[in-house]
Amino acid sequence: MTRVRDLLIIAGLFGVLAGFVVIGPGRAPPQTPNVPSTYSSAPDGALALYEWVRAMGYDARRLEYRPFELTDDDAVLVMLSPSEAISRAHARDILEWVERGGTLIFADDAPTVFSQSDALLEALKMRITVLTDTQMIERVPALQPVFDQPPVRELTVRTRRTLTPQRDDYAPLFGAPGQMLIAGMRIGNGYVYISATAHPFTNVGLRDPQNAALALNMLRRAPPGGRILFDEYHHGLTAPPSATDGLLTTPWGWAGVYVATATALFLLLGGRRFGRAVPLREETARRSSAEYLDSMADLYQRGGKRRYMLQHFYADFKRRLAKPYGVNPQLEDREFVYQMARARPINEAALLALLAQLRATPASDADLLRVVAAADAFIDAQMQERQPRANVEV
Repeated sequence: MTRVRDLLIIAGLFGVLAGFVVIGPGRAPPQTPNVPSTYSSAPDGALALYEWVRAMGYDARRLEYRPFELTDDDAVLVMLSPSEAISRAHARDILEWVERGGTLIFADDAPTVFSQSDALLEALKMRITVLTDTQMIERVPALQPVFDQPPVRELTVRTRRTLTPQRDDYAPLFGAPGQMLIAGMRIGNGYVYISATAHPFTNVGLRDPQNAALALNMLRRAPPGGRILFDEYHHGLTAPPSATDGLLTTPWGWAGVYVATATALFLLLGGRRFGRAVPLREETARRSSAEYLDSMADLYQRGGKRRYMLQHFYADFKRRLAKPYGVNPQLEDREFVYQMARARPINEAALLALLAQLRATPASDADLLRVVAAADAFIDAQMQERQPRANVEV
């Protein structure tokens, strides 16, 4: 039986392992490393641009983990190849913000026909189309001497896309005849730079001094120390990461889940009792009456119930004294003493004084014990006086 159970445990663990292999990170599609995110130090990332902007004294911030909102304090918004779709509402907000005086630097070289930026491109009345599928456009010259601080003559672009305008009020900035790659346009009080390539703004692209000069000229529209936002919201950073995010998205997280599951299955299938649970001796032993008396006495003492306790001894004293003679112990003290004196010779004054002390409130525990001891001594004396008479009658 034990052997069968062990085989079942091993089979269960292998089954869990197979399930993790099937649905685990090995089945997940690999994340594309070429997203120009400001968190990426890969060649196609944009960390270098973010750090460079901060080093120049601008207030560089990432737009992430909050609602997509733009304020008049934001001078420049940089959006590089969004990996999440830009909604029409966001496109409308961006356009309204530009009209109030903002500067948009937008670059996208998505390889698909329907890109994530279609709503924004539609609002800007621009299209990004595929120029060629076989040949990479490496470098393009400046079409106008607009950027001169420092001068920019030629760019490294590495793209197969081009801009197709659907409006007339734009300025072609870089490209070739019939191949415009970067354009500028004034919208309201603001300005928009739109590019069919994100390469000049990437980590590897900024190694070209001309590409760096292009970024520097575009950023001059922001005032010194102005706020420059880098859009990470449309790179998927919409909600703050939680503690469980890495649990099912990384190999180490899946390994931890597998270890926990395998351990739980082993304990569930391999655990067994050796017999009926035996309770501890302290759980079955009954408490003695002496312990109960000690507890009650301690409670009365801590509560200062000396008068209550003395009333108990007062009633008990009269009952014990009257029982042998059939006298009613509920009588008033003087009547009780009178009836006791009729039944047998007794020191009436001493008995009255003792009863008065038993009805009084003792000032301390010592007074309480003294009165109770006197009452016991009085009863003992009465019992000793009765004993000879009982022997004579026998």
